[in-house]
Amino acid sequence: MQALRLTGCQAPVAAGGRHAPAASRRQERRAVRPAQPALPQLPGRHAQRLLPCRAMSDSEGEEEGLEVETAARQAAAPADARQQQEQQQGEAAAAVSSTTGAPAARQQARDAVAVPPPVAEPDMGQAWKMGLGGVVALAAFAGLGFLGHRLSKTKAVTEAVSNVQQSIQKGQLQKESQARLNEFMSTLRNMQTADLSAKNLGNEGFAYVVDALSFNDRCVAADFSKNGIGAEGCEQLCTVLPNNSGLQNLLLDTNALGDEGASMLATALAGGSRLTTLNLSSNNIGDTGAKALAEMLKMNTTLEVLELNGNVIDYEGIGAIAEALTANTTLKTLGLSDNYIQTPGATLLAAALKQNSTLQELYIKGNDLGDEGVKVLCEALKGHAELKAVDFGNNSMGKDGAAALADLLRGSKAITDVNINMNDVGNDGAFQIAAAINTNRSLKLLDVGGNNISEDGAKALAAALKGNEALRTIELSYNPIGAQGAKAFAEIVKYDMQVETVGLGWCKIGSGEGVKAVADMLMYNGTIKRLDLRGNGLGNDGAIWFSRGFKEHTNENLRELELGYNEIKDEGACALAQALKANPEGAPKEFKINANYLTKFGQVALTEALDMVYDMAKKEIVITF
Repeated sequence: MQALRLTGCQAPVAAGGRHAPAASRRQERRAVRPAQPALPQLPGRHAQRLLPCRAMSDSEGEEEGLEVETAARQAAAPADARQQQEQQQGEAAAAVSSTTGAPAARQQARDAVAVPPPVAEPDMGQAWKMGLGGVVALAAFAGLGFLGHRLSKTKAVTEAVSNVQQSIQKGQLQKESQARLNEFMSTLRNMQTADLSAKNLGNEGFAYVVDALSFNDRCVAADFSKNGIGAEGCEQLCTVLPNNSGLQNLLLDTNALGDEGASMLATALAGGSRLTTLNLSSNNIGDTGAKALAEMLKMNTTLEVLELNGNVIDYEGIGAIAEALTANTTLKTLGLSDNYIQTPGATLLAAALKQNSTLQELYIKGNDLGDEGVKVLCEALKGHAELKAVDFGNNSMGKDGAAALADLLRGSKAITDVNINMNDVGNDGAFQIAAAINTNRSLKLLDVGGNNISEDGAKALAAALKGNEALRTIELSYNPIGAQGAKAFAEIVKYDMQVETVGLGWCKIGSGEGVKAVADMLMYNGTIKRLDLRGNGLGNDGAIWFSRGFKEHTNENLRELELGYNEIKDEGACALAQALKANPEGAPKEFKINANYLTKFGQVALTEALDMVYDMAKKEIVITF
């Protein structure tokens, strides 16, 4: 860099920035100051030529010197920075040179010195875009805030309206509920028989309604089953019963009384009541509740029917009830089905029944009694001359239990109902029972369904029942009696029996002779109300054969016909439809043909037939596809 020499125009400056005396300044006007950094040469058109200065006075020269010195320092600042940078680069190059000693290395080191990147000028367009984006974002946030405010306000209004509507609706429901409860109370006050089952009363509704029984001598029978009544509702009932002089039959089955409710009721009935029938089935009553009821039985002298089916009574509970039976002289019907009695409990009960002479009906199915339990009970019941009904269904009973039952039936001339459904007596048990009922003409119901009885056992039972005009229900379903077994029963029912219910479901009857015999039975019998032929593989051929008897029968008592699960297709459905059209007077009220292979065509044919039956005979038929 080339330094400029100032001759006669720059005022000398002493060290520390103070001015020297005037004489000295005049002597040094032409001297060159090596320590003063040279002024930079301005490039291009900005370079100006320094012109000789005119003669100045001491004061003017001093002021001018100060100005020049200040300008020189300002101009020298960038140069000093560049000089310092070049000095650093030189030191770096020297360091490299001292290490490698090669000019090329020094040049590389000189090139490797980082030059600060040029400072980019700000992009005004980008800044403008960023600013605009910020404005848009701000506007969006403002809009969302406004929208949120509006939504919250709308939600508040909606909730307020909803609350008002709910209040109105609640008030309406309360009025409707009050009206319904008052209607139920009126029924209890004015009707001899009040069916208030499945009315969803609950504890509160029941407590309100049952007050109508207080000082009521008109209502004789009241059914409160399936109402969700617990101990709380039962407590109100117990306060009413002592003031009631008319109620005789009280049904509370399928509620939630539990041991607590059963105990309350037992206490209320122990002191005296006109109640003769009490149904507490399916109320989750255990041993504690059974014990309380047993104590009631020891003192009560009016109760004749007590049903405790479907509870959780075990050994201790049945022991207490058995002990009560030894003292009770009025109970005629005891229902203990579907509890946990088992063989040990049956032994306790049998011992008590030997000392009891009044029990006439015992329902004890579903208690896993086994052959031994059935044996001891049948032996104990032999002394009950008035025995009318026994139910040993679903008790794992085999042929030995069937033999014990046969001995009981031989000596019980008054028995009317026998149920051994869902055991496994087989043909051997069927033979023994058939021999026992051969001379019995009082039997009204025989249920031997689900006992693995085949054709031979069915023929033996049919022969024993022939001519029994008292029989009303014969249940053979779930036995593989086949076509010949079905034919044997069809022959005895066809003419000389007054049977109302015939169960032949899942009996492997088939589509040939068996269904033909059943069709003839339907054609000639005029008393059958329910006929079950489900699951017999009738198919189209069987449906066509059956439709011939169905078309010509004159039985106007038929209420229910079940043909489900028989692989019937559209052709069979059309044959049945033609039979309905031809015999509208004999059409059943319920026609079940579900789980077959009908398409829309077969369903339409049957539906049109039902419409024609209604038009011709004014009979409404409910059909199940």
